[in-house]
Amino acid sequence: MDVPDDWTTGTVDSNGVALQYYRTGEGPPLVLAHGFTDNGRCWEPLIADLAADYDVVAYDARAHGRSDAPETGYAIEDRVADLVGLVDALELDDPILLGHSMGGNIVAWAAASHPELPRAVVLEDPAGMLEMRDATHEERAAAVLESVDEWSNRSVDDIEAEYAETRPVLAHRLAVARTECRPEIANIVRAGFPRATNTFPDVTAPTLVLKADDDSAGRAEDIEVAAALRNGRLVHVPDAGHCVFRDQYDAAYAELRGFLRWVSLTTTA
Repeated sequence: MDVPDDWTTGTVDSNGVALQYYRTGEGPPLVLAHGFTDNGRCWEPLIADLAADYDVVAYDARAHGRSDAPETGYAIEDRVADLVGLVDALELDDPILLGHSMGGNIVAWAAASHPELPRAVVLEDPAGMLEMRDATHEERAAAVLESVDEWSNRSVDDIEAEYAETRPVLAHRLAVARTECRPEIANIVRAGFPRATNTFPDVTAPTLVLKADDDSAGRAEDIEVAAALRNGRLVHVPDAGHCVFRDQYDAAYAELRGFLRWVSLTTTA
């Protein structure tokens, strides 16, 4: 497997599913949950910067990357159980949880339903704060299945060329991630993403929300939603899109490091 030399890899049996994980660094545990159609290896640039101070664990969600793709079990409760099982299997004590998009949805729901689990939470443009009114769940699932079928019939090099200009550092990682997606990921879309308005009130851990930039109306709506967090900070990263770290890495990373520093000073591991 194409991973940096200082990473270790393995699988854990979590919630009845074999999950692939990647681990490196030393310090307090920090777990990364990727977005839809990505995999754990797509976190590589952020992992490289965090590994000096944290025991960083990234994993492939079910039906992504090298993890199992069972026929059933794609509701948010199942995917939260996957994450909780991973933390337990690796004996990660008081971890910080960071998730992007779909992964942000998983992390937020895990923090809400297992308040004793995370030391702190970081949400990168979580799916529960996105507007998805353009199609039904079934229509979106059908589109996902078409994409998975298309990727399965193309080479990594061909897909990589699509990302070469906009994501030169991650182009190969993203291309590989797309080819590793299984059709079962459509079940995640069918299940839907719980709205942040239903999740945030139950999140008690210190929380940083890194949001894509937006107009004044969108920012105001985000502020209202994030206000439900009991101990939260919302940051709209200027000129960032949905992939905040990929679009504006330096600004997003500075916000993350400031938050992590604050967490280290105000919480006990």
